[in-house]
Order: sequence, then C-alpha cells, then structure tokens
Amino acid sequence: MKTLTKAFNTATVRQGETFRLELPSDPSTGYLWDVAVTSGAASIVSQQFKSAHQPGEFVCGGQGIEELVFKAPQSGQIVIEATQSRPWLKADPTAQKARFTVTVI
Repeated sequence: MKTLTKAFNTATVRQGETFRLELPSDPSTGYLWDVAVTSGAASIVSQQFKSAHQPGEFVCGGQGIEELVFKAPQSGQIVIEATQSRPWLKADPTAQKARFTVTVI
C-alpha cells in the first residue's frame, strides 16, 4: 500500500488498490483535519488516530498520526485536500493545508 505524507504527496496506484494518507496530528490541541476528495473518485476505507506514545505511558497531549485509507475504484487522477484547523473558527488564520495527488492506472 502506498503511503502519502505532507512531504511525499504524489503517488501512482492501480485501479482497485488502496492508499494511505498520514497526517501529523495532536487532537488535544483542538486542531482537527478536514479531508475532502476534490477531484476524481476515491472512497474512504478507514480513519484512525495512531498515538506516538506507548499504551500506559504518561504524557501531556496526544501527538501522533491521523491515518486515512482510501480505495481507488477507477482510473484517472484523484486530488485530496486536507485542512488542519480549529473547527469553531470560521477563518482560522493558523490553519494548515495539504494537497495530495494520486494517479490511478
């Protein structure tokens, strides 16, 4: 399975394959990722937060990775846009954006 990150944001997959987005996350800060397929076709298979800490380890906050797995049902190009912001602010000036492009053959 191909993995895309903010640094490596393009990939090529075969029709019917799955691919993964990994976004740095710390939900304890109030910042959440809003992810949308803006072009092409992709369906989300799973979404989960993976903590950077071991179970039972005492830490303040909760840094980790937001992992989203998508399936590419048809050939073409998929564009996924992700925005990390505080959802209660309409125009959050601290929002971060990421864009991913997946070519499906």
